[in-house]
Amino acid sequence: MMRKIDLYSEKNFENNKQRNLYARADQKKFYWAVEIPTEIHNKRICKKIKGKNILEIGCSHGELAILYSKYFKSYLGLDISDLAINNAKSLKLNSAKFICCDAHNLPAESESFDCVIVNSLLHHLDLQKVLKEIHRVLKNDGYLIFKEPLGINPIFEMYRRLSPSARTADERPLKIQDIKLMKKYFYLNDIKYFGFLNIISAFLKLKFLRRILTIFDIYLSKTFMKFFFWQIAGFAKKY
Repeated sequence: MMRKIDLYSEKNFENNKQRNLYARADQKKFYWAVEIPTEIHNKRICKKIKGKNILEIGCSHGELAILYSKYFKSYLGLDISDLAINNAKSLKLNSAKFICCDAHNLPAESESFDCVIVNSLLHHLDLQKVLKEIHRVLKNDGYLIFKEPLGINPIFEMYRRLSPSARTADERPLKIQDIKLMKKYFYLNDIKYFGFLNIISAFLKLKFLRRILTIFDIYLSKTFMKFFFWQIAGFAKKY
């Protein structure tokens, strides 16, 4: 079923982030807690995109584009925030182009990219429509590289309900049915789950505790417990 997304609200939310009116300041500690697997994911991305033509959906002000620029052949970054795109353009990265647009209709020809990167944005969108578009613009052997929150763990879901100002009304973390939908377009055979026990370290900010709990999470992610983790990430090859 198609979802109607309030694009105006999404744009305002992202523009406020660019104005340093960041509604998720209180959640920064949780991103710190999963910094280790996030950095591993980013290193894997850099290796994957070496010499490739890539598209990043939700590029924001170009923070990751700076990292990717050391590896890609060409780059197109998209974001709904005009302020973010203006900031990204000011970076003047070689072989990079930035466009302000709605990701439901990608401004690219079919089979244009080797990789499409999406970091925590699919859950803001009509998943069925955007997956179809990503599939269209990817080459036949192309990859969707993604990192998204899961909405299965009841504790995490309760926290989200208690902090509504930290997200837009249309954000919907991925459920089992969403993962099944992704499998209609992509092979999900290189997927990681992270953010479970190491979330505890967010409240103490102890690096050694974060490291130990992250190791435990690696083992737990190989069991059915993976569906109760905070995030899912990986490489999905186009059918």
